Amino acid sequence: MLDYSKSFIEVQFPVSRISKESYKERKANLGQTLTGLGKWWGRKPLVMVRAALLGVLMPVSDDYTKDREIFLKIMTMDNEGLWLRKYKNISKKKLWQLTTQKERKKYFREGSTAEKPKYPFGMKRKNKKKMKKEV
Repeated sequence: MLDYSKSFIEVQFPVSRISKESYKERKANLGQTLTGLGKWWGRKPLVMVRAALLGVLMPVSDDYTKDREIFLKIMTMDNEGLWLRKYKNISKKKLWQLTTQKERKKYFREGSTAEKPKYPFGMKRKNKKKMKKEV
């Protein structure tokens, strides 16, 4: 008798995150090797293919939250992986929008506004990096 246990993709699949990553990959024309040679209409985003394969091969346990964390970590879609893959600087205006009132008092100079956010005088690079990670 065969012992059939379900795979990760049958129980849960982070469609939203995979979708966002696939969209980013489709917009990155330089990352698509075959587009320079000509259009290949059947091409799927590699992140989607990798996620589907991993989802099929990964067994599911009773702890769905832990399964999801492991899946996202392997795909480098967890918070740490996203931070490591970050390649664009986050603007001061964007940081201002994403921070709470308490964080604004901590990381921005008094008198800062949404239009003109200002860092405190002498704010060190490591403090800026810490702030960006928190946000």
